[in-house]
Amino acid sequence: MSVSSLSAKSSAESLRSISSFGSAPDKLAPSVEGPMVWKNSELDPTKYVVNLTVAEVSEIRYAVISIKLQKMEPEQISKENFPLSEELSAKLAAASKQVHEGFGVAVIRGLHAARFNDEEAVIAFVGICAHTCPLRATDSYANQTLSHVLDATFRKVPHWAKDIGLAGSKITAKMDFHNDRFSGDVLAMHIRDDGGAGNGGEQYLASFWSIYNELLEKDPAVLETMAEDKWPFELKQKDAAPYLELGPTLLFSKGKPMCQLVKAPLLGGLYIPRDPSMPELSKEQMHAIHAVEEVAQKVCAKLDRQQGDIQLINNLSVMHARAAYGKTDGPSTRHLLRMFLRDPQNAWDKPDSWKHNFDDPFTPGRRQEIPIRDLDPWRKISGRESHG
Repeated sequence: MSVSSLSAKSSAESLRSISSFGSAPDKLAPSVEGPMVWKNSELDPTKYVVNLTVAEVSEIRYAVISIKLQKMEPEQISKENFPLSEELSAKLAAASKQVHEGFGVAVIRGLHAARFNDEEAVIAFVGICAHTCPLRATDSYANQTLSHVLDATFRKVPHWAKDIGLAGSKITAKMDFHNDRFSGDVLAMHIRDDGGAGNGGEQYLASFWSIYNELLEKDPAVLETMAEDKWPFELKQKDAAPYLELGPTLLFSKGKPMCQLVKAPLLGGLYIPRDPSMPELSKEQMHAIHAVEEVAQKVCAKLDRQQGDIQLINNLSVMHARAAYGKTDGPSTRHLLRMFLRDPQNAWDKPDSWKHNFDDPFTPGRRQEIPIRDLDPWRKISGRESHG
């Protein structure tokens, strides 16, 4: 399947990577076509869900046992030492193809039948992803590769963490549509516990390529604003003042629009407010945020979700959102494992000026921290996350 088919408006200029600092491109890339341009029910679960057979789940269980018997740390797991048959490995690799050239979404389903404990679930998640998108991202500040997405709002805050705050992955509030900035090409999540029926936390996806096409036709100034590298991102630091990083929220490479719009470092979050020293967004930037959200709400689809799913989402072309979840009388049981990944076989080219930012999480040799349980939701990454 072709990733995109450029319209007749295509030109050599619009096909170049946008790699200049300081201004919007002279011409926006033309409208895009292909399977990654979808709306609402066109995102068909029967086409993006990859069902594991009973035999394949058994294969994965044997691979998990092999890792445990070797007393191997999760960060050492690779495609080579997580033994799966060629057929199953190829089936998982095909899910990456769907994420990069199809809908931008794939869901690997059936793992819940294995009834893994916490340690085994992490090993299985890491091992399966090694056969799908083999490179794991590490946060350059906290050396964290795997995060636990859960409700930490009822936990007692230790004295040392009183000024850190909880990141979006640790609270129950709704999240508007966004992409996680410079975190990785593919967002991977493993559903350990969906919180139960009626508890909220539904997940929604929106094709940014559909959003792009509509805005290109009806309000192209929004896209021009997004492509300007004047967006004032606040990057938090532990035991130091935050610093300002200017950059775009829309980039292009070989005609592909790539969205990196995330609100928390631009507007602040519920538990992590924006520092008063940071500049406010311009009226054009605020309009762009609202315009993108409005179109995303119109074209979005609810992600088909079951316990045990491994969700793979293109973090460059598909925006994601979450409904609020949990109740007021106690913590929610909702629990997801999250990693950011890259598949060198299918990875998209990045614009030259921002290639370092995209590549930094995948710096070779950096230690990967993959905690089995989340015993410290106030860890230093909580004050710096560029998610949500």
